[in-house]
Amino acid sequence: MDISTLNVKSSDRNYSLHNNLLSSVSTPRHVSQVPSIITKEITPKTACANQKSSGRCWIFAAVNMLRRQLITDKKIPESFEFSQSYVFFFDKLERMNYNLKLLEDLSEQKREWSDRVVQHLLKEPFGDGGQWVMFTNVANKYGLIPKDSYPESLHSSNSAGVNMVLSRMFRTFANNYYNHRADYNRQTCLEKTWEVLVKFFGEPPKDFVWNFKTDGKVKTFSGTPKEFMKDFCKINFDDYVSLTHDPRNAYNRLYGVEHLGNVEGGDVVKYLNIDVDRMAELTKKAIDDNTPVWFGSDVGQFFNSKLAVLDEKSFDYVGFLGLQDTMNKKERINFCESLMTHAMVYVGYNTDPYGAVNYWKIENSWGTEGPYSGNLMCSDKWFREYTYQLIVPKKYISDEEKQIWSGEIDRSFPIWDPMGSLA
Repeated sequence: MDISTLNVKSSDRNYSLHNNLLSSVSTPRHVSQVPSIITKEITPKTACANQKSSGRCWIFAAVNMLRRQLITDKKIPESFEFSQSYVFFFDKLERMNYNLKLLEDLSEQKREWSDRVVQHLLKEPFGDGGQWVMFTNVANKYGLIPKDSYPESLHSSNSAGVNMVLSRMFRTFANNYYNHRADYNRQTCLEKTWEVLVKFFGEPPKDFVWNFKTDGKVKTFSGTPKEFMKDFCKINFDDYVSLTHDPRNAYNRLYGVEHLGNVEGGDVVKYLNIDVDRMAELTKKAIDDNTPVWFGSDVGQFFNSKLAVLDEKSFDYVGFLGLQDTMNKKERINFCESLMTHAMVYVGYNTDPYGAVNYWKIENSWGTEGPYSGNLMCSDKWFREYTYQLIVPKKYISDEEKQIWSGEIDRSFPIWDPMGSLA
Protein backbone atom coordinates (compact mmCIF):
# COMPACT_ATOMS: atom_id res chain seq x y z
CA MET A 1 0.00 0.00 0.00
CA ASP A 2 1.36 3.38 -1.02
CA ILE A 3 0.23 5.65 1.79
CA SER A 4 1.76 8.70 0.13
CA THR A 5 -1.41 8.92 -1.94
CA LEU A 6 -3.70 9.23 1.09
CA ASN A 7 -5.98 12.22 0.75
CA VAL A 8 -7.93 12.64 3.96
CA LYS A 9 -9.97 15.78 4.34
CA SER A 10 -9.35 17.42 7.72
CA SER A 11 -12.21 18.73 9.77
CA ASP A 12 -12.38 22.52 9.87
CA ARG A 13 -14.57 22.60 12.95
CA ASN A 14 -12.19 22.01 15.86
CA TYR A 15 -8.53 22.94 16.16
CA SER A 16 -8.40 23.18 19.93
CA LEU A 17 -6.15 20.18 20.61
CA HIS A 18 -2.80 21.22 19.15
CA ASN A 19 -2.02 23.74 21.91
CA ASN A 20 -3.94 22.12 24.77
CA LEU A 21 -3.76 18.91 26.79
CA LEU A 22 -6.04 16.17 25.53
CA SER A 23 -7.62 15.93 28.99
CA SER A 24 -8.44 19.65 28.89
CA VAL A 25 -10.38 19.56 25.64
CA SER A 26 -12.05 16.14 25.95
CA THR A 27 -13.87 16.69 29.23
CA PRO A 28 -17.62 16.78 28.54
CA ARG A 29 -19.49 19.87 29.75
CA HIS A 30 -21.96 17.76 31.66
CA VAL A 31 -20.25 14.97 33.58
CA SER A 32 -21.54 12.81 36.38
CA GLN A 33 -21.50 14.60 39.71
CA VAL A 34 -18.65 13.15 41.76
CA PRO A 35 -19.55 13.52 45.44
CA SER A 36 -17.21 15.43 47.73
CA ILE A 37 -18.76 13.74 50.77
CA ILE A 38 -19.10 9.99 50.34
CA THR A 39 -21.20 7.29 51.96
CA LYS A 40 -18.42 5.31 53.62
CA GLU A 41 -14.81 6.20 54.32
CA ILE A 42 -12.14 4.50 56.38
CA THR A 43 -10.82 6.19 59.52
CA PRO A 44 -8.49 7.59 60.59
CA LYS A 45 -8.01 9.81 57.55
CA THR A 46 -4.35 10.14 56.66
CA ALA A 47 -2.70 12.63 54.32
CA CYS A 48 -1.49 11.26 51.00
CA ALA A 49 2.23 10.50 50.92
CA ASN A 50 4.48 11.37 47.98
CA GLN A 51 6.64 8.86 46.11
CA LYS A 52 8.00 11.74 44.01
CA SER A 53 10.08 10.75 40.96
CA SER A 54 10.22 7.05 41.73
CA GLY A 55 8.19 3.94 40.99
CA ARG A 56 7.72 2.88 44.61
CA CYS A 57 3.91 2.94 44.52
CA TRP A 58 3.67 -0.70 45.64
CA ILE A 59 5.69 0.12 48.77
CA PHE A 60 3.76 3.31 49.48
CA ALA A 61 0.42 1.55 49.00
CA ALA A 62 1.49 -1.25 51.36
CA VAL A 63 2.66 0.98 54.22
CA ASN A 64 -0.33 3.28 53.69
CA MET A 65 -2.54 0.24 54.15
CA LEU A 66 -0.74 -0.69 57.38
CA ARG A 67 -0.31 2.67 59.09
CA ARG A 68 -3.92 3.33 60.05
CA GLN A 69 -4.06 0.38 62.41
CA LEU A 70 -0.82 1.46 64.06
CA ILE A 71 -2.10 5.04 64.44
CA THR A 72 -5.28 3.72 66.05
CA ASP A 73 -3.65 1.13 68.30
CA LYS A 74 -0.85 3.35 69.57
CA LYS A 75 -2.88 6.59 69.54
CA ILE A 76 -0.16 8.46 67.69
CA PRO A 77 -0.60 11.42 65.31
CA GLU A 78 -2.20 10.77 61.94
CA SER A 79 0.88 12.20 60.25
CA PHE A 80 2.82 8.99 60.99
CA GLU A 81 4.50 7.27 58.05
CA PHE A 82 6.66 4.18 57.77
CA SER A 83 10.00 4.59 56.04
CA GLN A 84 9.43 3.77 52.39
CA SER A 85 13.17 4.23 51.71
CA TYR A 86 14.04 1.46 54.16
CA VAL A 87 11.98 -1.10 52.23
CA PHE A 88 13.31 0.33 48.94
CA PHE A 89 16.95 -0.14 50.02
CA PHE A 90 16.53 -3.80 50.87
CA ASP A 91 14.38 -4.52 47.82
CA LYS A 92 17.25 -3.29 45.64
CA LEU A 93 19.80 -5.37 47.54
CA GLU A 94 17.66 -8.49 47.56
CA ARG A 95 16.67 -8.09 43.92
CA MET A 96 20.34 -8.09 42.89
CA ASN A 97 20.83 -11.36 44.75
CA TYR A 98 17.58 -12.86 43.41
CA ASN A 99 18.40 -12.01 39.80
CA LEU A 100 21.97 -13.28 40.03
CA LYS A 101 20.80 -16.54 41.61
CA LEU A 102 18.19 -16.84 38.86
CA LEU A 103 20.91 -16.45 36.20
CA GLU A 104 22.91 -19.19 37.88
CA ASP A 105 19.88 -21.51 38.00
CA LEU A 106 18.99 -20.83 34.37
CA SER A 107 22.57 -21.50 33.33
CA GLU A 108 22.47 -24.87 35.08
CA GLN A 109 19.43 -25.60 32.87
CA LYS A 110 21.69 -24.94 29.82
CA ARG A 111 19.95 -21.65 29.06
CA GLU A 112 22.40 -19.21 27.56
CA TRP A 113 22.53 -15.40 27.83
CA SER A 114 20.43 -15.21 24.63
CA ASP A 115 17.55 -17.14 26.24
CA ARG A 116 14.33 -15.14 26.34
CA VAL A 117 14.05 -15.20 30.15
CA VAL A 118 17.66 -14.07 30.56
CA GLN A 119 17.13 -11.31 28.02
CA HIS A 120 14.00 -10.22 29.89
CA LEU A 121 16.05 -9.90 33.09
CA LEU A 122 18.83 -8.00 31.32
CA LYS A 123 16.42 -5.57 29.67
CA GLU A 124 15.20 -3.97 32.90
CA PRO A 125 16.76 -5.59 35.96
CA PHE A 126 16.24 -2.63 38.28
CA GLY A 127 12.98 -0.89 37.60
CA ASP A 128 11.25 0.36 40.74
CA GLY A 129 8.03 -1.62 40.30
CA GLY A 130 6.96 -4.45 42.54
CA GLN A 131 4.22 -6.70 43.80
CA TRP A 132 2.54 -7.04 47.19
CA VAL A 133 4.44 -10.24 47.99
CA MET A 134 7.72 -8.46 47.27
CA PHE A 135 6.85 -5.98 50.01
CA THR A 136 5.95 -8.73 52.47
CA ASN A 137 9.15 -10.64 51.64
CA VAL A 138 11.28 -7.61 52.54
CA ALA A 139 9.22 -6.70 55.62
CA ASN A 140 9.29 -10.24 56.99
CA LYS A 141 13.07 -10.41 56.58
CA TYR A 142 14.11 -6.89 57.61
CA GLY A 143 11.17 -5.44 59.53
CA LEU A 144 9.81 -1.90 59.21
CA ILE A 145 10.79 1.41 60.78
CA PRO A 146 9.31 4.92 61.10
CA LYS A 147 10.14 7.40 58.38
CA ASP A 148 11.86 9.62 60.97
CA SER A 149 14.42 6.88 61.56
CA TYR A 150 15.38 6.46 57.89
CA PRO A 151 14.12 9.47 55.93
CA GLU A 152 14.03 10.12 52.22
CA SER A 153 17.24 10.78 50.34
CA LEU A 154 17.57 12.61 47.04
CA HIS A 155 17.98 9.28 45.25
CA SER A 156 15.16 7.40 46.95
CA SER A 157 12.86 10.19 45.79
CA ASN A 158 14.43 10.35 42.32
CA SER A 159 15.56 6.85 41.48
CA ALA A 160 16.67 7.10 37.84
CA GLY A 161 20.33 7.46 38.78
CA VAL A 162 20.56 4.53 41.16
CA ASN A 163 18.60 2.33 38.75
CA MET A 164 20.98 3.18 35.91
CA VAL A 165 24.00 2.27 38.05
CA LEU A 166 22.51 -0.96 39.44
CA SER A 167 21.40 -2.06 35.97
CA ARG A 168 24.90 -1.52 34.60
CA MET A 169 26.37 -3.42 37.55
CA PHE A 170 23.98 -6.35 37.06
CA ARG A 171 24.72 -6.60 33.35
CA THR A 172 28.45 -6.52 34.08
CA PHE A 173 28.05 -9.25 36.69
CA ALA A 174 25.97 -11.28 34.19
CA ASN A 175 28.59 -10.85 31.48
CA ASN A 176 31.29 -12.02 33.86
CA TYR A 177 29.19 -15.01 34.85
CA TYR A 178 28.63 -16.12 31.26
CA ASN A 179 31.92 -15.06 29.66
CA HIS A 180 34.54 -14.54 32.39
CA ARG A 181 33.56 -17.01 35.09
CA ALA A 182 36.83 -16.59 36.99
CA ASP A 183 35.91 -12.93 37.62
CA TYR A 184 32.46 -13.76 39.01
CA ASN A 185 31.62 -14.25 42.67
CA ARG A 186 28.08 -13.55 43.88
CA GLN A 187 29.17 -12.65 47.40
CA THR A 188 31.57 -10.04 46.01
CA CYS A 189 28.81 -8.72 43.73
CA LEU A 190 26.48 -8.26 46.69
CA GLU A 191 29.13 -6.58 48.82
CA LYS A 192 29.66 -4.06 46.02
CA THR A 193 25.89 -3.60 45.69
CA TRP A 194 25.61 -2.82 49.42
CA GLU A 195 28.44 -0.29 49.14
CA VAL A 196 26.77 1.47 46.20
CA LEU A 197 23.33 1.51 47.84
CA VAL A 198 24.75 3.07 51.01
CA LYS A 199 26.31 5.82 48.91
CA PHE A 200 22.96 6.56 47.25
CA PHE A 201 20.59 6.11 50.21
CA GLY A 202 22.64 6.07 53.40
CA GLU A 203 23.10 3.01 55.61
CA PRO A 204 19.85 1.64 57.07
CA PRO A 205 19.85 1.20 60.86
CA LYS A 206 20.26 -2.23 62.42
CA ASP A 207 18.69 -0.82 65.60
CA PHE A 208 17.30 2.59 66.45
CA VAL A 209 15.73 4.81 69.10
CA TRP A 210 12.44 6.52 68.26
CA ASN A 211 10.48 8.99 70.36
CA PHE A 212 6.76 9.18 69.77
CA LYS A 213 3.81 10.92 71.39
CA THR A 214 0.79 8.94 72.53
CA ASP A 215 -2.11 10.36 74.54
CA GLY A 216 -0.09 13.54 74.96
CA LYS A 217 2.86 11.71 76.51
CA VAL A 218 6.28 11.16 74.95
CA LYS A 219 7.44 7.55 74.89
CA THR A 220 10.54 5.90 73.47
CA PHE A 221 11.05 2.76 71.42
CA SER A 222 14.49 1.21 71.32
CA GLY A 223 15.18 -1.92 69.32
CA THR A 224 15.57 -3.48 65.89
CA PRO A 225 13.33 -2.96 62.84
CA LYS A 226 11.92 -6.48 63.22
CA GLU A 227 11.11 -5.79 66.89
CA PHE A 228 9.44 -2.54 65.89
CA MET A 229 7.26 -4.30 63.33
CA LYS A 230 6.33 -7.01 65.82
CA ASP A 231 5.50 -4.56 68.63
CA PHE A 232 3.84 -1.81 66.60
CA CYS A 233 2.25 -3.51 63.59
CA LYS A 234 1.08 -6.83 65.03
CA ILE A 235 0.56 -8.15 61.52
CA ASN A 236 0.85 -11.59 59.98
CA PHE A 237 1.04 -11.29 56.23
CA ASP A 238 -0.11 -14.90 55.92
CA ASP A 239 -3.54 -13.59 56.96
CA TYR A 240 -3.87 -11.81 53.57
CA VAL A 241 -4.67 -13.15 50.12
CA SER A 242 -3.86 -11.83 46.66
CA LEU A 243 -6.82 -11.75 44.28
CA THR A 244 -6.91 -10.95 40.57
CA HIS A 245 -9.48 -10.34 37.90
CA ASP A 246 -7.96 -11.86 34.75
CA PRO A 247 -10.79 -12.65 32.32
CA ARG A 248 -8.38 -14.53 30.03
CA ASN A 249 -8.27 -17.43 32.46
CA ALA A 250 -10.71 -19.56 34.44
CA TYR A 251 -11.99 -18.13 37.72
CA ASN A 252 -11.53 -19.81 41.09
CA ARG A 253 -8.09 -21.05 40.08
CA LEU A 254 -4.68 -20.28 41.56
CA TYR A 255 -2.08 -18.83 39.18
CA GLY A 256 1.58 -17.90 39.50
CA VAL A 257 4.34 -16.18 37.53
CA GLU A 258 7.60 -17.93 36.74
CA HIS A 259 10.91 -16.35 37.79
CA LEU A 260 9.24 -13.33 39.40
CA GLY A 261 10.35 -12.28 42.87
CA ASN A 262 12.87 -10.32 44.90
CA VAL A 263 13.98 -12.38 47.91
CA GLU A 264 15.66 -15.76 47.52
CA GLY A 265 13.59 -18.29 49.43
CA GLY A 266 10.75 -15.80 49.91
CA ASP A 267 7.08 -16.33 49.17
CA VAL A 268 6.24 -16.79 45.51
CA VAL A 269 3.96 -14.55 43.46
CA LYS A 270 0.52 -16.14 43.24
CA TYR A 271 -3.05 -15.01 42.62
CA LEU A 272 -6.52 -16.39 43.21
CA ASN A 273 -8.44 -15.40 40.08
CA ILE A 274 -12.05 -14.33 40.72
CA ASP A 275 -14.74 -12.53 38.75
CA VAL A 276 -15.06 -8.77 39.01
CA ASP A 277 -18.36 -8.80 40.90
CA ARG A 278 -16.61 -10.73 43.65
CA MET A 279 -13.74 -8.23 43.56
CA ALA A 280 -16.17 -5.36 44.16
CA GLU A 281 -18.02 -7.30 46.85
CA LEU A 282 -14.85 -8.05 48.82
CA THR A 283 -13.56 -4.49 48.51
CA LYS A 284 -16.81 -3.12 49.89
CA LYS A 285 -16.81 -5.73 52.65
CA ALA A 286 -13.31 -4.72 53.74
CA ILE A 287 -14.11 -1.00 53.72
CA ASP A 288 -17.29 -1.64 55.72
CA ASP A 289 -14.99 -3.27 58.27
CA ASN A 290 -12.72 -0.19 58.25
CA THR A 291 -9.99 -2.11 56.40
CA PRO A 292 -8.11 -0.43 53.52
CA VAL A 293 -7.46 -2.47 50.37
CA TRP A 294 -4.16 -2.49 48.47
CA PHE A 295 -4.85 -2.78 44.74
CA GLY A 296 -3.06 -2.75 41.40
CA SER A 297 -4.63 -1.05 38.39
CA ASP A 298 -3.98 0.62 35.05
CA VAL A 299 -4.01 4.19 36.35
CA GLY A 300 -3.29 5.80 32.99
CA GLN A 301 -6.66 4.79 31.57
CA PHE A 302 -9.14 7.68 31.49
CA PHE A 303 -7.37 9.63 34.22
CA ASN A 304 -8.50 13.24 34.39
CA SER A 305 -5.72 14.70 36.53
CA LYS A 306 -7.39 18.10 36.89
CA LEU A 307 -10.54 16.56 38.35
CA ALA A 308 -8.62 13.75 40.11
CA VAL A 309 -11.14 11.32 38.62
CA LEU A 310 -10.74 7.99 36.82
CA ASP A 311 -13.80 7.65 34.64
CA GLU A 312 -14.49 7.31 30.91
CA LYS A 313 -17.25 9.91 31.18
CA SER A 314 -14.95 12.57 32.61
CA PHE A 315 -12.19 12.05 30.02
CA ASP A 316 -13.89 11.24 26.73
CA TYR A 317 -10.91 11.39 24.38
CA VAL A 318 -12.33 8.41 22.48
CA GLY A 319 -15.46 10.36 21.55
CA PHE A 320 -13.54 13.61 21.04
CA LEU A 321 -11.18 12.04 18.50
CA GLY A 322 -13.82 9.80 16.93
CA LEU A 323 -11.95 6.60 17.77
CA GLN A 324 -13.21 3.05 17.92
CA ASP A 325 -13.26 1.53 21.39
CA THR A 326 -14.52 -2.00 20.92
CA MET A 327 -12.17 -4.07 23.09
CA ASN A 328 -13.33 -5.65 26.31
CA LYS A 329 -11.06 -6.22 29.32
CA LYS A 330 -9.84 -9.61 28.10
CA GLU A 331 -9.00 -8.22 24.68
CA ARG A 332 -7.22 -5.19 26.13
CA ILE A 333 -4.93 -7.52 28.08
CA ASN A 334 -4.33 -9.79 25.09
CA PHE A 335 -3.50 -6.93 22.74
CA CYS A 336 -1.27 -5.00 25.18
CA GLU A 337 -3.70 -2.13 25.60
CA SER A 338 -3.90 -2.52 29.38
CA LEU A 339 -2.09 -4.08 32.32
CA MET A 340 -1.34 -3.29 35.94
CA THR A 341 0.83 -0.17 36.17
CA HIS A 342 0.24 1.41 39.59
CA ALA A 343 -0.65 0.39 43.14
CA MET A 344 -2.90 2.44 45.43
CA VAL A 345 -5.35 1.85 48.29
CA TYR A 346 -9.15 1.78 48.21
CA VAL A 347 -10.33 3.67 51.30
CA GLY A 348 -14.01 4.44 50.69
CA TYR A 349 -17.03 4.26 48.44
CA ASN A 350 -20.21 6.14 47.59
CA THR A 351 -23.62 4.66 46.87
CA ASP A 352 -26.43 5.90 44.67
CA PRO A 353 -30.00 6.36 45.99
CA TYR A 354 -30.64 2.66 45.35
CA GLY A 355 -27.67 1.48 47.43
CA ALA A 356 -25.37 0.49 44.56
CA VAL A 357 -21.74 1.64 44.65
CA ASN A 358 -21.14 4.28 41.99
CA TYR A 359 -17.75 5.68 43.07
CA TRP A 360 -14.71 4.45 44.99
CA LYS A 361 -12.28 6.66 46.90
CA ILE A 362 -8.57 5.99 46.45
CA GLU A 363 -5.59 6.97 48.56
CA ASN A 364 -2.77 7.71 46.13
CA SER A 365 0.92 8.51 46.71
CA TRP A 366 1.50 11.54 44.48
CA GLY A 367 1.30 14.22 47.17
CA THR A 368 -1.58 16.27 48.52
CA GLU A 369 -2.52 18.54 45.62
CA GLY A 370 -5.85 18.37 43.80
CA PRO A 371 -9.56 18.62 44.64
CA TYR A 372 -9.40 15.61 46.99
CA SER A 373 -6.06 16.56 48.62
CA GLY A 374 -4.16 13.96 46.62
CA ASN A 375 -6.85 11.28 46.81
CA LEU A 376 -8.61 10.12 43.65
CA MET A 377 -12.15 9.04 42.83
CA CYS A 378 -12.97 6.32 40.32
CA SER A 379 -16.30 5.26 38.90
CA ASP A 380 -17.52 1.75 39.58
CA LYS A 381 -17.21 1.00 35.87
CA TRP A 382 -13.56 2.07 35.94
CA PHE A 383 -13.02 -0.18 38.98
CA ARG A 384 -14.37 -3.13 37.02
CA GLU A 385 -12.48 -2.42 33.80
CA TYR A 386 -9.05 -1.43 35.14
CA THR A 387 -8.56 -3.01 38.58
CA TYR A 388 -6.43 -6.13 38.30
CA GLN A 389 -5.27 -7.10 41.78
CA LEU A 390 -6.55 -6.79 45.36
CA ILE A 391 -5.06 -7.65 48.73
CA VAL A 392 -7.66 -8.45 51.39
CA PRO A 393 -7.66 -10.29 54.72
CA LYS A 394 -8.18 -14.01 54.29
CA LYS A 395 -11.09 -13.93 56.74
CA TYR A 396 -13.29 -12.20 54.13
CA ILE A 397 -13.12 -14.95 51.52
CA SER A 398 -15.17 -18.16 51.47
CA ASP A 399 -14.03 -21.56 52.70
CA GLU A 400 -13.86 -22.75 49.09
CA GLU A 401 -11.66 -19.79 48.15
CA LYS A 402 -9.42 -20.43 51.18
CA GLN A 403 -8.98 -24.03 50.08
CA ILE A 404 -7.96 -22.93 46.58
CA TRP A 405 -5.56 -20.33 48.00
CA SER A 406 -3.81 -22.90 50.19
CA GLY A 407 -3.61 -25.46 47.36
CA GLU A 408 -1.26 -25.97 44.44
CA ILE A 409 -0.78 -23.38 41.70
CA ASP A 410 -2.88 -24.45 38.73
CA ARG A 411 -0.70 -22.71 36.13
CA SER A 412 2.28 -20.35 36.09
CA PHE A 413 2.60 -17.64 33.45
CA PRO A 414 5.94 -16.67 31.88
CA ILE A 415 7.58 -13.62 33.42
CA TRP A 416 6.63 -11.42 30.43
CA ASP A 417 2.92 -12.19 30.77
CA PRO A 418 0.77 -9.14 31.67
CA MET A 419 0.01 -10.73 35.05
CA GLY A 420 3.74 -10.52 35.73
CA SER A 421 3.70 -6.75 35.38
CA LEU A 422 5.04 -4.75 38.31
CA ALA A 423 3.06 -1.87 39.80
